[in-house]
Amino acid sequence: MLKLREIPVYQPTVAVIVLILYLTLLPQPFGEEDIPLFPGADKIAHFMMFGGLTGTYIYDRWRWDKPVGLKGALVAALCSATFGAIVEWLQAAMEMGRTGNDIYDAMANTAGAFTAVAVCKALHWINVTVERHAR
Repeated sequence: MLKLREIPVYQPTVAVIVLILYLTLLPQPFGEEDIPLFPGADKIAHFMMFGGLTGTYIYDRWRWDKPVGLKGALVAALCSATFGAIVEWLQAAMEMGRTGNDIYDAMANTAGAFTAVAVCKALHWINVTVERHAR
């Protein structure tokens, strides 16, 4: 049985990045199948994808006993949100049938990324201890 520690460091984070690129940049990532969704479902998907990216990175650091601090977690969320903005730009620039430069998608990406910080903090995956200097 594969143990969590046997998975190479950052491999889950890279897998999430590849999955996000596949789902967001391919014209029809699910093939010709038309899946009926409710209005706003794509915003929830964006929220979950980029929250998942931030959370996976923070979790990867935690499981290798190198947890990020709150500042590092916020930087990770900012990087994830920036990656989301780049994906939106790429969708428009590639002209492969995807709508890009959607401000609401970008807002969902950002909200998901920063919400993941709060969730990871609640799960104690973020090192919030403050080192005190000896007097």
